[in-house]
Amino acid sequence: MKIRFITGLTVICGLLGNACTERMDITSDYITPRLVITGYITTDTTVHKIYVRRTAAYFGKERQLTYSNARVKINGVPLWPAGDGEYHTDSSFYGVCGETYTLDVWLDFDEDGTEEHYTAAAIMPEMHTLDSVTLASINRGSIKPPWMLMMHFQDLPGPNNFGVHLYIHLASGRKLWYSEQLQQYFINNFGDYAAEGEYINFPALSYIITESIRWYNNERIALYPGDTLIAELNMLASDYFEFIRTAQLEINGGNPLFAGPPANMPSNIQGGALGVFGAYTVSRQRVIIPQW
Repeated sequence: MKIRFITGLTVICGLLGNACTERMDITSDYITPRLVITGYITTDTTVHKIYVRRTAAYFGKERQLTYSNARVKINGVPLWPAGDGEYHTDSSFYGVCGETYTLDVWLDFDEDGTEEHYTAAAIMPEMHTLDSVTLASINRGSIKPPWMLMMHFQDLPGPNNFGVHLYIHLASGRKLWYSEQLQQYFINNFGDYAAEGEYINFPALSYIITESIRWYNNERIALYPGDTLIAELNMLASDYFEFIRTAQLEINGGNPLFAGPPANMPSNIQGGALGVFGAYTVSRQRVIIPQW
């Protein structure tokens, strides 16, 4: 999922996957251009991406700059430049739970002939294995939609910053990443909803399953018995969770009228750049829509 804060903070960051191209604009004025470094790693074995770009002032006419001449490493292993400010790991890369990952970026951002060094660290959380996913009717005693998407898993000790992605595989063969848009990605840190170490039966409240659900650009997707819903449980590093939470508040209008601009979003990048380097686990289960 690519998030674009053109007004002081242009951030390209994926919440999941490698093919998302959505851009979201949040506006603030007269912000000095800054370097933005974003990316994440997961426990999936796949290409992971780091983005090195520059913000642009909202009223400026210049194009957003990207940097393909940076040196980028994760735990000392170089990433290769793929163009447009993207740096990729090898496709065999995956994160290990409990391990600390350090991102290092060297770039002569101020063009004074000397590379500046930017760094961030993320600890891969412990895996919470998703045991199953079920559909619970909102109307008691009925087998018909609407349903809540219920997640079932054992809680582990420690922080519980979790997210849930939803994928829909239609019987027609069409495959959708329903939570591709940032505001539809469900996150929660449990709060008072669950006790430490208990078995969790928890609704992903962003995903109410009806006979026809609204998707990207207000397209309506009709669902039928036999279609498959794939839920993905993520446990997110604390910095990354806070970054996503704050971005969702900005997108959904949660920022007070006279509060600070989006450029004040949390960042764990050291060295003077904005952005975030995150880590999260991946565990998936599926449920088939029943006859109703």
